[in-house]
Amino acid sequence: MADDERRAAPPPEEVVCPEGAPEWMVTFGDLMSLLLTFFILLLSFSSMEVIKYKMFSGSVMKAFGVQQAIPGFSVPQGRNIVATDFSMKFEAHRILEGMKKAVERHSDRTPSGRVDIEVFEDYRGIVVRLAEEAMFQRGRADLRPSVWPFLDDILEIAKEHRAVIQAGTHTDSSPINSPRFPSNDHLSAARAASVIRYFLGVEPSLPPARFEAAPFGEARPLAVNLTAQGRRKNRRVELIFQRPAMSWEGATPP
Repeated sequence: MADDERRAAPPPEEVVCPEGAPEWMVTFGDLMSLLLTFFILLLSFSSMEVIKYKMFSGSVMKAFGVQQAIPGFSVPQGRNIVATDFSMKFEAHRILEGMKKAVERHSDRTPSGRVDIEVFEDYRGIVVRLAEEAMFQRGRADLRPSVWPFLDDILEIAKEHRAVIQAGTHTDSSPINSPRFPSNDHLSAARAASVIRYFLGVEPSLPPARFEAAPFGEARPLAVNLTAQGRRKNRRVELIFQRPAMSWEGATPP
């Protein structure tokens, strides 16, 4: 009897699926797009901690066995899009190369082809050491006109690389007593002021904070003052190019 009833029952209707994706997929796709946009906005608003990033990158380098990191050349970028002038960061090696080239150009201008100028780097910064004869006459504080082109060259290099210039003037221990300069300290101070005054006259747009007068007189000799050669070596001018102070290092360079 049961077999007869099953044979008499109509066959089940065939389920036909509609073509295309179901309607709920549209809502799900919109939701995923909104979530992706939300996380992208969060990433754009976030700030990366540089110290932690460097620690992480260093750990990755050690883990993958990086033996040597070769620094690549990065193009200098301006800090302010409305700045009329462009200044690079303080880079000691570039300043040192520029100073050496300026010394070569200045040597070509002299009749003898040789000028007593030294360029080197020490703990103070980039040092350009000039003998007294290249800058001043004995017992005077007026700059020689022949040194003006050289000062213009090094001032342009310092301006491009945002360097602070310290004018250190030195004398020997021979006493001086004139109506204008009662002592070597007075002569040294007048010479340092003369150098700074010349720089400010060439580039009046630069702030005075970029320059520093450092008259040392006979306090810091390079050699003993017992011989003429030692005294000549002590009579010098040292133009020291230093990194700017942190107070305006990160600001737009003047």
